[in-house]
Amino acid sequence: MEPGEEVRAALAALARRVAPGSAATATDSLGGTHLAAYAVGGGRVLALATSGRAPGDHTIASVGAVLLTLLTASGPAGAEAAALTRLLLDGDPAAALTPGPWYAVHARGGGDPRALAAALGTVLLDPRGDGVRLLSDREPGPQPGWRLGVSAPAAPAELRTADAQARRALTRAEASRTPLARHADPGVTGLVGEAEARAHAEALLLPLSPALRETLRAWLSHHGSWDRTAAALGVHRNTVRQRIARCAALLDDADLDDADTRMELWFALRWLGPAPDRPSAHPG
Repeated sequence: MEPGEEVRAALAALARRVAPGSAATATDSLGGTHLAAYAVGGGRVLALATSGRAPGDHTIASVGAVLLTLLTASGPAGAEAAALTRLLLDGDPAAALTPGPWYAVHARGGGDPRALAAALGTVLLDPRGDGVRLLSDREPGPQPGWRLGVSAPAAPAELRTADAQARRALTRAEASRTPLARHADPGVTGLVGEAEARAHAEALLLPLSPALRETLRAWLSHHGSWDRTAAALGVHRNTVRQRIARCAALLDDADLDDADTRMELWFALRWLGPAPDRPSAHPG
């Protein structure tokens, strides 16, 4: 159905919001009509007016905008344009892309998404809101003016997982104010940035000497067994008891029978690594 003058005017105003150097996408609504504009390149804009909105519409339109950018560019886009065409027509990333590995990237910044894509060696980008998603077969590095979250290398069939990894990595990059964060192991240690985790561990364990730290590590690894800890360290079990009591006192009378306390101490000890020296009979 041909849009009326009011819708056309609203689309024109929306298109001006995605002019070169500004946002790559913009959305609005007029009555029950949903409006969207996508920068296509060369000053051109893909403008859409729909009476309804369904999940996935934005992604489909974004990929369409990228494809139009490729098709209207001064030079051929080669295999990447062919990949996008197959993706749009077949809906199967595994069939559309080369085996890879591929990296999903979530980025947020104030620059031109197309310039970012060029710097990362790809034209596969999906501008959305104040950020952008990209897909590259090159391992991304930091880019001026952007914060990036990068997935683990993935095969085409694993791109949904890679997208989630990149999203979480970007959250960590913004929280730690680092230009780039890569997907980390999914365990507890992977949920905290390395710098913050190490700083927390050093502050928490600062009162303990290397000898007391190793005794505490051994005791925790043996689930609080006095005998097995003593055997592992080559000392008497009463020595272990004295050292653990000393650790609790230096850690502000921490309750070492509490599961949360033990978990936090074990986390800190893992980040700092083993003590360089074996404990002596009279640790300092």
